[in-house]
Amino acid sequence: MLVHMVPMLTGLGLGQNAVAVAAIFGPAQVLSRFINMIFGRNLQPALLATLSAAFIALGVLLLAVAGARLPGAIGFALLLGLGSGINSIVQGSLPLWLFGSKGYGALTGRMASIRLVASALAPFLFSVGAEWAGTPAALIITAALGGLAIAGFVWVIALAGAARRSG
Repeated sequence: MLVHMVPMLTGLGLGQNAVAVAAIFGPAQVLSRFINMIFGRNLQPALLATLSAAFIALGVLLLAVAGARLPGAIGFALLLGLGSGINSIVQGSLPLWLFGSKGYGALTGRMASIRLVASALAPFLFSVGAEWAGTPAALIITAALGGLAIAGFVWVIALAGAARRSG
């Protein structure tokens, strides 16, 4: 999303406001980390991962629906930043919570390689989707993929809860 943010917002009709909207992303990331530092200490990493995916997916869906309307675009940048900020915390804490500390470095290294490949492909795939189906459709597809991530995290929470109860 970040690679395409300013051109995408401009293309949706936000004009010069696109840069101002995109500038909300960074402070929203910092805000989410600050909020997590104060209120998130007792939240499970899987719940934080679910919140992160939900914020990102809802932000993308909001932009798809709002189009060139400034309040929707601001909400998109805010939600995307909040989700991204939480995501940066969860990348390290979720594997530790799920699998423990044994082999943590090797596991997170393998996970990081998959994440880096996905991050490298995502801008290209989004641009192909936007060119083929239009930006609003590409945003809706992206939000739907985010919905799958949310479902995956809910599934992980359920499996982890069942494992902790039985073990």
